[in-house]
Amino acid sequence: MKRSILTIAAVAALSLPMAASAFVIGPTTPGKWGSPVIGTGATVSWSLSGDITCADSSDGMCHSFASFMPADFMTNVTAAFSAWSAVANLTFVHVPVDNGVAWNAPGTNADIRLGGHIFDGPFGTLAHGYYPPVNGDTAAGDIHFDTAETWKTSFGGPGFSIYQVLTHELGHALGLDHTGVPGSLMNPFYSEAFSGPQADDIAGMQYLYGTPVVPEPGTLAMLSLGLAGLLVWRRRASHS
Repeated sequence: MKRSILTIAAVAALSLPMAASAFVIGPTTPGKWGSPVIGTGATVSWSLSGDITCADSSDGMCHSFASFMPADFMTNVTAAFSAWSAVANLTFVHVPVDNGVAWNAPGTNADIRLGGHIFDGPFGTLAHGYYPPVNGDTAAGDIHFDTAETWKTSFGGPGFSIYQVLTHELGHALGLDHTGVPGSLMNPFYSEAFSGPQADDIAGMQYLYGTPVVPEPGTLAMLSLGLAGLLVWRRRASHS
């Protein structure tokens, strides 16, 4: 099962010409959550793993976000999931308590699990994410951050944005590969020149899952009438 990484571009790498291409789908088939039919939506659960046994790490452990992230990291985490559900037919369900099963072992209670371990020290690989499941491994969709990096909850200053990196890795966990399109979130090099998914990224996610489902105008009208009736009833009831 292939995993993908987000790295910091060296100056030499940035000086090389980068060929533009359309969004790139991950190497697995169908490479998406939910129905295997391309363009159909999905509901995906996620959790923050605790300190768990983890063969993906050199020390055999994956660690909780709380152990190496700034205290207010959760705002960035939820924003990253919201960034994708806002542009594609995706519903994310937060599992508040991860059941502590070892990484890639059967019986996990969430599809995407977030954790961290040491990669290669500071300023190398920032994070990696696993593509959606096709082979049954429960590592599918999991995302690990490098615990040796300095993480931050905003742009500017030293460190790396939790939101920007997680939104990129979620792109992989949901089925997108790296793209050569400059200025795209799914480009393999970290950047703060923009925030979140860009046009090429959105096109790729919508190809996999379709566009967000918007209630029919008639449904919205009926809902509005129902709420108005409820409000009137409550007002009248308060005077009885």
